[in-house]
Amino acid sequence: MEAKVFVDTTVSIGVLDKRIYGQFIEHLGRCIYGGIWVGEKSKIPNIKGFRKDVLEAIKEIRPPIVRWPGGNFASAYHWEDGIGPREQRPRRYDLAWGAEEPNEFGTDEFIEWCRLIGAEPFIVVNAGNGTPEEAARWVEYCNSTKNTYYAQLRRKYGHPEPYNVKLWGIGNELYGRWQVGFCINGEECARRTVEFANEMKKVDPNIELVGVGCEDPEWDLDMIRLAGEYIDYLSIHIYVDGRKPYDELVAMPMDIERRLKGIYYLINAARKKWRIKKEIKIAFDEWNVYTHQEIRDAVFTALTLNTLQRLCNEVAIACYAQTVNVLPLIVTRDDGAMFVTPQYLVFKLYVQNTGKEVIMTNNITPYYYSKDLGKNVPIVDSSATMDKGVVYVYMVNRSKDEAINCTIEIKGITPIATEHLYIAGEHVNDKNSFDEPNKVRIQESRDVKVKGSEIRLRLSPHSVNLVKVLAKSP
Repeated sequence: MEAKVFVDTTVSIGVLDKRIYGQFIEHLGRCIYGGIWVGEKSKIPNIKGFRKDVLEAIKEIRPPIVRWPGGNFASAYHWEDGIGPREQRPRRYDLAWGAEEPNEFGTDEFIEWCRLIGAEPFIVVNAGNGTPEEAARWVEYCNSTKNTYYAQLRRKYGHPEPYNVKLWGIGNELYGRWQVGFCINGEECARRTVEFANEMKKVDPNIELVGVGCEDPEWDLDMIRLAGEYIDYLSIHIYVDGRKPYDELVAMPMDIERRLKGIYYLINAARKKWRIKKEIKIAFDEWNVYTHQEIRDAVFTALTLNTLQRLCNEVAIACYAQTVNVLPLIVTRDDGAMFVTPQYLVFKLYVQNTGKEVIMTNNITPYYYSKDLGKNVPIVDSSATMDKGVVYVYMVNRSKDEAINCTIEIKGITPIATEHLYIAGEHVNDKNSFDEPNKVRIQESRDVKVKGSEIRLRLSPHSVNLVKVLAKSP
């Protein structure tokens, strides 16, 4: 099969907000305890209790933002349980997941860990069985420079300077009856959101707030109508069933793109109708496939990142759920072993090779028919970014079994050097494991040919590809 990808460096789609490469960690399973945190007394090598191998692996994917503490966990989490001397913190029953929460990893640990990995903290307050007053006190603890009680408490516990946490979520999935303190409808959620926002912003008027949205139009309309002046982003969560046949699974990012666009258009229509002046973008702050950590999941992940790059004007934030041990990028064992999944490699490939500006791409490609979507699906999907004379072209070959002879035609620059990195496997079910931690890896191809403004290369079956183009202006 053959395909052609047109890249037009003269047409900008928009500025890339690198927060779309964000991560999400929750007190669920072994994500925090045994994944991120092992404690200072652990035999597993650690830095101040943070598992060292995981810390170093996360640094490699440079998450610009990390969402915490949940997730469902956030709707019953009382943050004051997780501060102060660890040996004095209460051990609580976690209503969200039916587990015991030792509270060893709390606000101060999360902020320190974010600083170690170079990420911006994104804290979700308890808007389930918590109160606006409790949330405002959390903002004071993190951000206040005053001599008031909670600011002084932060100093007492060894942190004299404010954390300056800019991004706060008001609740998690409050539309769901699985949630502690769920709301009956969007109007109730909007009223609750306004109450929280009002008190939190009285403490720090410079914070940005994420309100709970969903794929129910009536809910979202109520949130914009009643709380639109109080929030900066509307949260959307989408998970995909990984048991789908391969061709249907890798078609699903098309559906994600359609759904996110639809929600953004609804937000703007509601803003116009009710004269909401503040711009509200989407925080796609939980997304994933119910994964087996295989190549098929890596293809899905790359297609989703391509989608988010193309939606740079609609989606400002995205958080992969979750980073460690739960639908993971990184898998650990309590004996000190660790490996990374093919999805981790996708994040590493994209994050380490990205520009500031998203530019236009178009494809001439073979198609196949998706029964689930009821439409044709392009076998080759692409996006591109550019920065300082370097063009990054991201291409995914959806085909399960066939390679693609691909030509990239670039307008606006003349290629002078290229690099082709890719992730693939012998089969879509290939995966890494404790026994074979490097079975799937990022590889470099040497078969790229440059002729004028054209670049020719081979895209392996079920592969994720990055072509880095060094260029000179024509």
